[in-house]
Amino acid sequence: MLKLQIISCLVAVCAQAATIRAVHAEEPPRPLVEAPDDRGRLHALIEIAKQNAPEVSLAKASLTSSRSALVNGKMAPLGNPYLEVTAERGNRGVTKDVAINGTLWLPVELSGQRGTRRREAEDFVSLHSAFVEQARARAAARAVRAYGFSVVGAERTTVLSELLNSARAEAELIAERVKAGDAIARDASLAAVEAARHEVMLAETRAEMLHAQGELAELLGRDTLESLPPTAPPSLRPSDFRGVKVDQTPNSQALRAEARFYSASAERLAREGQSALSLGLVAGRGDYGETRLGGGLAYAFPVFRANRPERARAAAESTRALSEKRVQESVVSRRLKLLQLEQEQLVRALSTLTSTALPAAQHAVSAVQETYAAGKAEMLAVLLSRRELSALALRRLELLERNWLLVSEYVEITGDLP
Repeated sequence: MLKLQIISCLVAVCAQAATIRAVHAEEPPRPLVEAPDDRGRLHALIEIAKQNAPEVSLAKASLTSSRSALVNGKMAPLGNPYLEVTAERGNRGVTKDVAINGTLWLPVELSGQRGTRRREAEDFVSLHSAFVEQARARAAARAVRAYGFSVVGAERTTVLSELLNSARAEAELIAERVKAGDAIARDASLAAVEAARHEVMLAETRAEMLHAQGELAELLGRDTLESLPPTAPPSLRPSDFRGVKVDQTPNSQALRAEARFYSASAERLAREGQSALSLGLVAGRGDYGETRLGGGLAYAFPVFRANRPERARAAAESTRALSEKRVQESVVSRRLKLLQLEQEQLVRALSTLTSTALPAAQHAVSAVQETYAAGKAEMLAVLLSRRELSALALRRLELLERNWLLVSEYVEITGDLP
């Protein structure tokens, strides 16, 4: 009987030591504010993602394709020349021979059509340049999110591995006690369930880590990644923070470029609604064989066809883009403030959880384990207390993950870290 009591004490000591190691693994080895080298590493990662991400490559391809519109802007203000040839001959001997007449027409644009085409082409290229910046902002946000999930996933894997090892050791020892008749089978079942629960959570965490690391490798253009060191989420309101100009965000710039492009299109359509003036050179031979030379002018009056539907559509699209820009800037201004306030609350919750909740839960586990070793408590109480400690430790990581999500949303809006 004395040996069984010694075994019980050893079980409690081992479980308590494993729990303390798990809690220590949960405690961040750095303050809640990121270190300068962490910030530099994250900045470097963002810059690589902005260059190598698939969406950025696709946007750059579209930008290259859009430059073909510049060819249209460089065309001379001349239309295609066209030749008109007619032959005439009278009957009843009125004319002597066949009269041949040829007219060469050359349309010349005199209403500034060439300049409007050039401005529209340049604005079209500028619009696609803004799309590239949008793609870079999205890639940077994805990189921050994947990086944060990878870092938090690595910490969660460490914690769950410690908890799993502790739960397995405890389950094995309780199984031995059941064989010796010093514990009931229900305690062994509960311990086995607890170990299986941590094993499932560990496998799920590893799957999530593989997804995050795969996404990060895709964004960086690499097949493999080196191990990521623990990094705290960067503050959205650092000491040198100077605010964000909402009219300079990638989305705002893109909408401004879109409105400018449609405005240039409306101007080009209005100018092209005025027909070109055609200059004609007339040359021919009369029915008496004489040479005929002359000239002429031709102009199509824009009475019924002057690109009015197309101009209305372009003007409406320009107005729509400006309206959307104003709405988005208003939303972004509020959202950025809310992101900062939300992060402050998360940091406060993390501080309370780390300094108060986790130590209290650890002391509770130690007390219940001592009571169980003394035979004054059931195994269920030990498992419940340890499960509460595990839940708090994992809750801290969930808060860190939410913090990384806030940072990624900020980066997607602004295009970079604060």
